Amino acid sequence: MSNNITLRHLRAFVAVAEHGGYTAAANSLNIAQSALSRTIVEIEEQLDTRLFERTTRRVVLTASGEQLLMNARRVLEEFDGGLSRFQLYHRGLNGVVSLAALSSVASIILPAVISEFRKDRPNVRISVKDGFAEEVVRYVSNGQVDFGITSFPKTKGRLVCERIAADRLICICSKSHRFADMGTVSWSDLAGEDFVAFDPLSSIRACVDRALQIAEIQLGAVTEVRDAGAVAGLVSADLGVSAVPSLVLPMMQFCEFAQKKLVDPVVEREIYLIHDPWAPMPPAAGILMEMLRQGGMQGFRIPTGARWTNKSVPDPPNKK
Repeated sequence: MSNNITLRHLRAFVAVAEHGGYTAAANSLNIAQSALSRTIVEIEEQLDTRLFERTTRRVVLTASGEQLLMNARRVLEEFDGGLSRFQLYHRGLNGVVSLAALSSVASIILPAVISEFRKDRPNVRISVKDGFAEEVVRYVSNGQVDFGITSFPKTKGRLVCERIAADRLICICSKSHRFADMGTVSWSDLAGEDFVAFDPLSSIRACVDRALQIAEIQLGAVTEVRDAGAVAGLVSADLGVSAVPSLVLPMMQFCEFAQKKLVDPVVEREIYLIHDPWAPMPPAAGILMEMLRQGGMQGFRIPTGARWTNKSVPDPPNKK
């Protein structure tokens, strides 16, 4: 007995068994009856057993045929089901998408994009890791996620970085602070002010420190915190002013504070889509990445002070 039985053999056998004859089975398979007959003979020779008893009107399964039919149906069902699942995966309609993002991006930008993505792909599971800029880079570099959204990374290695958005820095202060009555706040106005700063690992801290250094500003007492909510709380208690990106402001609305445009110069934090071109990319992840690349053209809303940089019209001149 040989075991060189293929899916083609099994499909032919099941068709004859279910149609009770060769003519109808051959029509269903869209092959010649003679070719179907040869295929059944091949199976019987391979298995060294008769599968059908032939009568004048129809064919009837033997005991061996009954056993093979049960097994053949199970094999075909598992194969066809697996192939169907793979086709859904290949079309981005199935599978898992894992990504890492800055907390402000995960909270403010991603919800609308993922919601639109899930309309046509309800069976795709999405996992989001939020963290600081370099944590996002590490997740992508280590292969823990399919792609990331971060500020411009200090060390990129082989990662591909594509700018997709930017948000301007805004000054926030308590409602009793002297800045509250000003129309705008310039960077020079921050000289000597007590300041609530984000953790040094934060992309916000790096952006603010760079702007302060360029403007040669010396701050007063600096309080460092990790969480945006903590910054909002300390500022609202008049323990210092701060500079925060526009995407972070919606995360602070539980506190009362004044917000002012920060000018001379206007400073933006740039947001980048990053991925490893050498790592395999699940089709669904590729689709979600493309939606983020086309965020402006797809009309995803973004808070005032933030902007998509991949829109169909040119970006305004850089005011940095």
